[in-house]
Amino acid sequence: MKVHRGEIVRKRLDEYAREHAVSILSIAKKAGYHQSSAYRHFIKDDLSYSIIHKYGRAIGHDFTQEFPEMLTEYGFSSEEKDKYKYTDLAQCIAEKELWQKKYIELLETHNKLLMDKMKED
Repeated sequence: MKVHRGEIVRKRLDEYAREHAVSILSIAKKAGYHQSSAYRHFIKDDLSYSIIHKYGRAIGHDFTQEFPEMLTEYGFSSEEKDKYKYTDLAQCIAEKELWQKKYIELLETHNKLLMDKMKED
């Protein structure tokens, strides 16, 4: 039996809209679509995974639960996918601070090298 992708996406977006007191229009805009486009998407049984992915990002939902084949469509294995998934804000902030620290270290090294080069000239 073929899965109707548009209906599944619509159902999940409706649930999200009810839970968060937002409209389908606001979700569509956040995903980068006009409201009329969203309703056209919902009637497509073979809705593109890239469109589904955008809706998922807009509502913070991983549609690979409903469509596991999306993992291969985007070239991610489940291990790679998990590597990019943050479970909470603290983890995300820690990751940001780690990369910020590395950037500052590289910037300081770069500036030191420039200063040394200028002294040589």
